[in-house]
Amino acid sequence: MIPKVKKVMSTPVVKVDAEASAAEATVLMLDRGVGSLVVTRSGAPAGIFTRRDLHRRVLAAKRDLKDTKIQEVMTTPIITIASDANLKQATDIMEKNRITRLGVLDKGRLVGVLTQTDIRLKYPRGYFSPKLMAKRFIVDTLAYITFWSVLGTLVQVFILRLTWFQFVASSTAGVVLTIVFGGLFGRYLDLFRIKFHV
Repeated sequence: MIPKVKKVMSTPVVKVDAEASAAEATVLMLDRGVGSLVVTRSGAPAGIFTRRDLHRRVLAAKRDLKDTKIQEVMTTPIITIASDANLKQATDIMEKNRITRLGVLDKGRLVGVLTQTDIRLKYPRGYFSPKLMAKRFIVDTLAYITFWSVLGTLVQVFILRLTWFQFVASSTAGVVLTIVFGGLFGRYLDLFRIKFHV
């Protein structure tokens, strides 16, 4: 139920050389429509340069964009995660290190970047969180019980005009069935939402 990092990561990786200027990096981010660049030195990942780095370490510090090299203002080291890891593991690493981006590795090779924005956009309902899944199961079940209990009561009392014994028996059976299948239907619906990205 927990999606893999490789299903959500942004790819291909947009890279910039460590010797490039902040001006060149800014233009590259704008042209490619990304919020971060992987900084490389001799082809190997050396760090990451984000919009936040641009704002805090360049613009706020009043450094000249053309004279500032990316290696001077990048965030380093770049923290990575395996492409086969799941989103729960990824979010735990982000929270622990207080970062919003991870480099994604496949057999030691950088193949993508995973951001908190990627996760929120693709899974705004938080399907990757086991804790939230359990909470949603309980909430879905309670919603089914309250809705169908009220509706069932109105139908049985005012339309079918059941006896007291019939009413209690059918209501009990309805509650049991709702508890058993209500939350399960919610999870079944979740699978469809994940499949069709809604």
